[in-house]
Amino acid sequence: MFDMIPFTRSYTPSKIWDPFQEFFGTVAHAAATDIRETDQDFTIETELPGYDKNEIAVNVKEGVLTVRAEHHNAGEQSDKDGYIRRERTDATLERRFEVSGVDANAITAQYVNGVLKLTLPKLPETVPEQHQIQIQ
Repeated sequence: MFDMIPFTRSYTPSKIWDPFQEFFGTVAHAAATDIRETDQDFTIETELPGYDKNEIAVNVKEGVLTVRAEHHNAGEQSDKDGYIRRERTDATLERRFEVSGVDANAITAQYVNGVLKLTLPKLPETVPEQHQIQIQ
């Protein structure tokens, strides 16, 4: 029921040339995520340290839950800013989860101390109705 669709992490390099970055490229990684299941619901806890609550968007479309965090740190970089090195740059992080079998309208979210906690209530199981057909 709860397969993870591959993550995407976009990285916008700073305007300062970094030979290390050019040689090795970006390191793609996803936000660390824990998924728990109980009889009533699923809980997803995703680490998003350094993001403000207003930089995080959570939505469900066609049975896929998307968590997207967009960060704008870099701004204009120049010598007058006093920076010797800037490693924190603009970044977008996105995780997707297949969530069939949950009540999408009852999902709740909390963001505390850099951890996004989503609670996804399960839909009640439907038992197929069975009835006898008379043969004529």
